[in-house]
This record gives sequence, C-alpha cells and structure tokens, in this order.
Amino acid sequence: MPLRRRSVSHIGLGCLLSLAACSSVNPAGLGMVSRLDPLNTPPQEITFAVGVPDTVRLTDEDAVFHIALLDTGTGTIPLVEARVPLDLSRASPGEPLSPSESEVVYLARIAPSNAARIARAQSDIKAMRAQGIQGRGSLGVTLVGGCLLDPQLTALPVSTWIQSNPDQGFVALTRQTDLFEVLDPEDAERLRAQLGPCGGPES
Repeated sequence: MPLRRRSVSHIGLGCLLSLAACSSVNPAGLGMVSRLDPLNTPPQEITFAVGVPDTVRLTDEDAVFHIALLDTGTGTIPLVEARVPLDLSRASPGEPLSPSESEVVYLARIAPSNAARIARAQSDIKAMRAQGIQGRGSLGVTLVGGCLLDPQLTALPVSTWIQSNPDQGFVALTRQTDLFEVLDPEDAERLRAQLGPCGGPES
C-alpha cells in the first residue's frame, strides 16, 4: 500500500521560495511565480503537475498543498496556515508537459471539498496585510507518500509545473532535481525509508 501522510520533501513553489534546496529552476517558471497572485487566485484554478521516475507511483493524498503567512521574526512560525491533501491523477500522454524519458507526470488539484479551507486562509492573509501585519508568504506542494515499483531506487529526480489559469498552459518550475542529492544525508535516508514497495497493480 502507498505510504500516507509522511513528510518527504518540498517541491514546486515551496522549493522556489527557498532556492537553497533546489539545483534546477526554470527561468520561465521564476517569471511565472513573480506574476502569480496566490491570494486572489481561486483555489480550484490552481493545478500543479509533478514528474517522478516511472518506477514511482503516486495516488490521491500522496501530496499536500500548503499556503501560509510566516512571522518575519522567526521565518518559521505561521501566522496563518492551511494544508490540504491533493487529488492526483496520472497525466495522459497528450498533456503538454514535456516529460523526459522514463518520467511519469501526475496532475495535482485541490479537491472541491477542501477549496473553502484554502480560500479562508487567503482571506485571512489579505486581512492581516490590510491591517499592516507583515509576514513572509509561503506556498507549495509536499510529497507525503508514494510507493516503488522498483525497490532499487538510486535517484529521485522530480520535475514540477504550475497552471494558475485553466485557459493557459503549464509553466515548468523545476526540472528533474534529484531529491536524494539536494537533501541532507539524514533526510535523504529518511526519504528512502519512507518510500515502500507498491502492493498491487497500478489502477
């Protein structure tokens, strides 16, 4: 069975907002992030795509979306925070995401039942900023589960894309960043231990 609700690593926008953890960032993606208005974009209009090796399988709730306003003094204590599991589905070959060879792409969306929670966080952050309360914005996608079709996983290259408007295409954010290389050795070992073998045929 796929692992559930276990922290693996930040990717996507969360990675871009903390570049020390990333080794490959698409300049077009950075431009997209600078234009993204996460506080005013309806949650249901934000779609992420995650590319992983074809020996890694992801299912619903194997990734979590988070949005937060962090205290500027500590940089870690959230003044506002919301986390919701994502619905994941394997992208069809026709999706314009340009995966590389041996890479599988999953689309990650906020479920309608969780959209209100993110919308409330957006509203709370805007209200705090209107009151003059400063903070550092943070949003991203975190892998919290997954399973392996091949237990001999020596690298975990991850690519990410974002689509903030259904009428526009996806923009590449990161391309095949090996999480085993960019993480601290202890975190990399913990990540390996958390990715167990898949228990059945892929649906």
